[in-house]
Amino acid sequence: MLPRDPRAQYRVLGLVLLLGCAAAFQLRFWSPRKAELAALAERVERAERANAIAGPGDGSLDAMREDLLLGERQLAELQRLVPREGEVEAIYEAIATETQSLGLELVHALPADPMADSTGYFVRQRWTLQVEGAYHDVGTLLTRIAGFARLVRPEVHEIVPSRIADSGRQLVHARFGLETFVLPPGDSALPEAR
Repeated sequence: MLPRDPRAQYRVLGLVLLLGCAAAFQLRFWSPRKAELAALAERVERAERANAIAGPGDGSLDAMREDLLLGERQLAELQRLVPREGEVEAIYEAIATETQSLGLELVHALPADPMADSTGYFVRQRWTLQVEGAYHDVGTLLTRIAGFARLVRPEVHEIVPSRIADSGRQLVHARFGLETFVLPPGDSALPEAR
């Protein structure tokens, strides 16, 4: 199979050695490097995706500072509107005063136990109130309560006819709930005072 000429035999032997070296290089160096480069490229791509998700939207430090300042202003405004624990009684007294000023009878007032809000920062305080009086006066009461400077949210559960007053007017019995968020007692002064 080999040629008879010794020079040709050396060429064939050189060619076989060259092919052997190329195969050894391919198996020993080229293929593992290629697999290593592919694995490294995949790791880089995963890291870039993670950085894109975790990083700021536009990467601008000024934009991040503006967002932080806006968040601080919104929190300060929310804390200004949300009463402290000691102010809850004042809200209840204001409701009772409004009830009396409109000629309504406060039949029942039941505060629920305060419970932590889902954020864990505020405490949610609820009351169930029942009043009796003229229909329009009940509506005025609810409007005034909703307009309080503190966060109080009325929710009407039921308004039903009650009785006829001596004046001949139909009175209604209204059952509604009130809800406010309260800063817990451990919270100190507002951010402006900190």
